[in-house]
Amino acid sequence: MNLSIIIPTLNEAEYLASTLQCLSENSRLENYNEVIVIDSGSTDETCEIALKLGVKLIRSNNASPGRAYVLNEAAQSATGDVLLFLDADTFVPIGYDQLIETALSDPNFIGGAFEFALDGPEFGLRVVELINRIRYRIRQRYYGDQGIFVRSDIFQRVGGYPKIGLLEAAYLCKNLKRVGKLKLIRKNMKTSPRRFLDGGIYNYKVLVSDIKIWFLDLIGIGVDRYADSYWKENELRSKN
Repeated sequence: MNLSIIIPTLNEAEYLASTLQCLSENSRLENYNEVIVIDSGSTDETCEIALKLGVKLIRSNNASPGRAYVLNEAAQSATGDVLLFLDADTFVPIGYDQLIETALSDPNFIGGAFEFALDGPEFGLRVVELINRIRYRIRQRYYGDQGIFVRSDIFQRVGGYPKIGLLEAAYLCKNLKRVGKLKLIRKNMKTSPRRFLDGGIYNYKVLVSDIKIWFLDLIGIGVDRYADSYWKENELRSKN
């Protein structure tokens, strides 16, 4: 298996080096894992860090809300036969690449994701984990901070990420399930809790907003109209 890891960034200098280091230290396959950082106009040291650490850097000019467009752009440059989409503030478990290879050794499986987990001790974060795990188990639609992986030929066959502003990962999974089975690897993909914290204190309003979007989608109401405000608020919270 040749794995291409795609990381979208926007002002992720605080986390990117640690994420890339974790990828290297926790790899267990002899094959080189290609790492692609696709940046959407960072004004901090994100791009410099990517170049310094020797990964492939793509500077995207796409201004569309959400991540679908830049993730598809990066996938076009990937050389691996398997793609792993990873958030810049998310840390892979030990042997992540070996776990993916094992999961895909069964030809019935075309992709999958890892368990969602937040990197922090707060009780409120455990509540977020529990609710999110219930959400993605109900519909088997996974989210971007779970490290979604997929065979690259299948990714291209379904047209990549749907060109929508929100829930693009969940809808990718929906499309993938029409082609084959998805595997949930029961190892934690730990992501930064910064989005759920306000000045270091747990903020339940973010969880409520996420549940609202999920529920509206569940009952068939389009959520794309919330994309601009969602991503702007998310960017502001990420800076706190």
